Amino acid sequence: MVMTITSAQSSRPVPTMTTAGFRRGMVAALPFLLSNGAAGLVMGLTYKGLGLGAAHAILFSLLVYSATAQAITLSMWASPLPIVAMVVACIATNSRYLLMGAHLRQLFGGLAPRKMLPTLFLLADASWLMTSSDADRNGPDAGYLLGSSIPMAVGWVGGTALAYAAPLAANGPLRLAAALLPTMFIATLLPSQWKNVRSPWPWLTSAVAALLVARFGDPRWSMLIGGGCGTLVSMMERSDA
Repeated sequence: MVMTITSAQSSRPVPTMTTAGFRRGMVAALPFLLSNGAAGLVMGLTYKGLGLGAAHAILFSLLVYSATAQAITLSMWASPLPIVAMVVACIATNSRYLLMGAHLRQLFGGLAPRKMLPTLFLLADASWLMTSSDADRNGPDAGYLLGSSIPMAVGWVGGTALAYAAPLAANGPLRLAAALLPTMFIATLLPSQWKNVRSPWPWLTSAVAALLVARFGDPRWSMLIGGGCGTLVSMMERSDA
């Protein structure tokens, strides 16, 4: 009798990058054309109010492409510009992308860098979350990541450009719109992330913490601290699962 010993093979799905995934991601992310467009519009109007030229503002939104980092640098805007403090704040704010990148490497580590690096340039919090959920349902498809990222980038950069093309000023109703943008973002994203009754807790924690810091502390730190508190709650929930 011959006994054979076989080693258990990993059941991890093979990553792909398909046209069908691209279409699925783009359709799912279409609402972000409006929400990111509104956010980009307010950001562009703020740049416009500071005297920043249209080309510089559009390049800022295109190359930095981070609402949180851009908002924090705006809150620190002064003459002369505190460049070092701004850079440190941006690095601290965007350090969450290290965790996102580590997770995406687990999903798409088998794909060539020439495919992934251009896609990762457009990576956003929402497209990462949506891709993670889609990978659980349909397997890891980098096409979905690219497709879901494009409407968000077009909305953000397009909104910034529209601020300079439209005869608008950053006052009155637009200030109210700026205050409601986080709520618009959550309302757009939450349905795709809903798994159970505990799903909203990280979002609610982040919003409440940001509002408390803005009300009783330094508003410049509200987005950073709010995001950190929401991330902490999310990590605690995952560890309990």
